[in-house]
Amino acid sequence: MREKRKPKMIKNIVTSILFFLSLQLAGCVSSAASLPTYKADDELVVLAHGLGRSDWAMWRFAQRLKDAGYKVCSLDYQSIGVSVAEVLTETSTQIDASILNAPKVHFVGHSLGGLVIRAYLQNKTHKLQKAKIGEVVLIGTPNRGSELAGHLSDSWLMDIGGGISRALVTGTRSLGNNLNALDVNIGVIAGTKSFGLTNANFTGPNDGLVSVESTKLDTMSDFITIEVSHSMMRYNLEVAQQTIHFLQKGMFKH
Repeated sequence: MREKRKPKMIKNIVTSILFFLSLQLAGCVSSAASLPTYKADDELVVLAHGLGRSDWAMWRFAQRLKDAGYKVCSLDYQSIGVSVAEVLTETSTQIDASILNAPKVHFVGHSLGGLVIRAYLQNKTHKLQKAKIGEVVLIGTPNRGSELAGHLSDSWLMDIGGGISRALVTGTRSLGNNLNALDVNIGVIAGTKSFGLTNANFTGPNDGLVSVESTKLDTMSDFITIEVSHSMMRYNLEVAQQTIHFLQKGMFKH
């Protein structure tokens, strides 16, 4: 019996390691969020990266937004080995500074970055009274938690990941499930390119880390799926184009 258990045990270990490698465990804070100056018709996009990343992980996405005429503030925050409160405090401080005097503010978040944005908008609406809130795009965000994170919730890797990693599970402990509905225009993009070693943890379409169903919000204005994996969403041209279309039109191009 022990021999039969070995392949499954090895697969679980490899899956756990790949989960955190795909999040770049060594992610670090490489630079402070830039503080742009604004003209009367400028539009700012606050861009939030995912777990274990830094602002550098979003460089191509940021450049595509800039090429489309937007000012961009790429958040840069630590997200490994820290608590939910630490992440939300750090990102709130950066967002507060970046939106100062901005005529119009959009929000775009990849993965955990989408939860960061939802938490900010829930708690800091008063900070946006002088700025016009634009559109919100959540990309591969585990709004209802990640089934894979739930599968790994008791592993030693989650101990390394810290409180913010544990908050990505499904159920009542999920950060996404504990955030309020928002009265803003939200578009959700989900990936459908799964990964062989993690696919067994899902019962439906997924991007390798988050299921399509888990990205959905009851209050979202529009929703699309794109055949792309979770990590590659940051670089995918169609994801960027659809995001820009939503920022411009308030809906995706169907």
